[in-house]
Formats: sequence, structure tokens, C-alpha cells
Amino acid sequence: MNFRIDRWSAAALRSSLVAVTVAGSLLLASCGGGSGSTYVPTRLIVFGDEFSVLTQPSTAYALDAKKYSINGFTPGSVPLAPDCYSNPLWIQSIADRFGLVFAECNEYELPPTAFIKARAGAKVADVVSQIDDFLASSEGTLVKSDLVTVMVGTNDVIELFGRVRSADMSEDEAVAEAEARGRLLAAQFDKLTNDKNTQARALYVLIPNVGDSPYGYEQEVLLPGSRALLRRLTFQQKGGTFEGFNDAIRSTIKVNGRSRGQVNADSGFQNYVDNPGTLNVADAACLVGTPILDCTTSTLQPTANETTWLWAKDRYFGPLGHALLASGAFYIINNNPF
Repeated sequence: MNFRIDRWSAAALRSSLVAVTVAGSLLLASCGGGSGSTYVPTRLIVFGDEFSVLTQPSTAYALDAKKYSINGFTPGSVPLAPDCYSNPLWIQSIADRFGLVFAECNEYELPPTAFIKARAGAKVADVVSQIDDFLASSEGTLVKSDLVTVMVGTNDVIELFGRVRSADMSEDEAVAEAEARGRLLAAQFDKLTNDKNTQARALYVLIPNVGDSPYGYEQEVLLPGSRALLRRLTFQQKGGTFEGFNDAIRSTIKVNGRSRGQVNADSGFQNYVDNPGTLNVADAACLVGTPILDCTTSTLQPTANETTWLWAKDRYFGPLGHALLASGAFYIINNNPF
């Protein structure tokens, strides 16, 4: 059941349509099975960083929860009223697809069936704690009708980049640490899924190249070579081999052919960076100086919009980026033998 499609803003719908037309390369870059599935989760548990966060609303059923993206409004409202369903995060699109409800965005006061454990600023070590705390809780028994999403790593890459720039680490040491964190994240999936397929179905996202984000371009102006370092920390082919955070996840995670799916945002987004067409894939849509949680459709640069600009702020996706992530997730859910 789709509770909210009537309240999505026209801009959000246009964003979804753009995603449908350009998502092919992201889908082809995602890994999974090919036998097809009719998997319908009854619960969604979200781990990660701010790319999977809705803030708490002002009251229990208010619509003013904010996103680390471009926030939208209720269409036609005067004055403009925040609408947490507008310009949905990728996890919101997944929840909406299966009729699941977040407490943070719940106008109809339904029992929550989707749960955000992700936290802003989280790094891999924090996600390990998120998972451990959840599994130790009264709600922590996982079954195959539970869908888990995990997206983290951008904050780790930026932290390690800063440590190189401050001479706290060498480049090679930072890359080795990024890979160690990737392996640590991969190990968490043995807690969430099992080979008997009696536990959760889990999606993990390989993060996009931070060097090709607005943050990367800003750092390159300050110090040439910054984008190359950020890419190396994220994912890079070197001498016929690969290195960095994403490859450590990809090469370490135990694929059981059924309960784990990879959404490859790295390769998918790289396709758009290399072949942008009419998309803006390099600039931040929101006005300089506007905090990300205050970024709305009313605080965009004069030429920017949320339907064709990939980034909201320096490292944060706009609605188009989230629509593309959701498309990649749906591809895995539909094609893996979940």
C-alpha cells in the first residue's frame, strides 16, 4: 500500500521520472542474483550515516522532520509547510514501495514498521555499535522478512583525507586504514544474515567517489591532488589491482547468493560523472552558507533544481541521487532470489 504518493511534491515526482530514464547504468553496476523474486519485507531496519537519517519531528506526527538533502514542502501550502514525504530519501522510497512506515514521518499515526538506527556523522565503528546495540535489544531478532540497509563510509574517507593533509598519516597508511574499515564493515553482515537464509535480507551500498563530489572539487582548489587522494581512499584501480574502502568491502564480504545485495553507487555514479548529459554532477545545488538541514527548494542557487542536480551540498546527495540509490536497491530486491 502506498500511503503518501498523493502528497509527494511535483518536483519529487519529476525527480523519480528522471531517475527512471537515467538509472540504467546504476542498475547495471549493481550486483546480485538474476533469478527474480517476489520478496516483500515486513520490517525495514536502517543502519548508517546521515545519508539514511530523518531527524525527529517537532511533535510525534508532524511533517517537519529534516533530511541531509534538499528538503521539500507540501505542494500549494501558504505559507510553505515542510513535508518530510517530499523529495524522499532512498530509504523512504524503499519503505513506501512496501507500505512500511517510519516514526519520523508518519502523518497517519500508523504503527512504525521501518526503523532508523543510522546517525548523522557516523563512521564504520559507529555502525558496528548501531548493529550490536540493535541485536542486543528486544527488537533485535532478525527473520527473513526483515530488510536491512547499510550505507556508511563517506565520513571515514573524509576523516582519513584530513589526517593525510595534516601529516598525521601517509597516503599509504590512510589507504590501509580505509581498507581495514571496509573489511570491518563487511564482517558485520555475518551478524545480520546467515547461509541458512533464516535471518535478514541485507543491502549494502558502495559509496560514490568522494573525489567527484563538490567537497572533492573544493579541496582540489585548495590543494591540487586532493581529488586523486579522495578517490584512492574510496576506490581506485592501481597497477591492475584495486584498493580503498569500497574494494575492501567487495573483496571481503561473504556472498551467499541469496540474502545479501550490493548497490554499487561507486560505479553507478561514476557513469554520470563521466557522461553527465544534462545533469549537473559537480556543483552543490544549495546556496553557499546554508546549513544542510536548512537546505530546501527555496534555498537553491538561481540555476539549480532538485531534479537534475546530483548534489545538495558538498558531500550530500540531492533527491536525484537518492532516487538513483533507490532504483539500484529495487533492482537488487527484484532480481536477487531473496
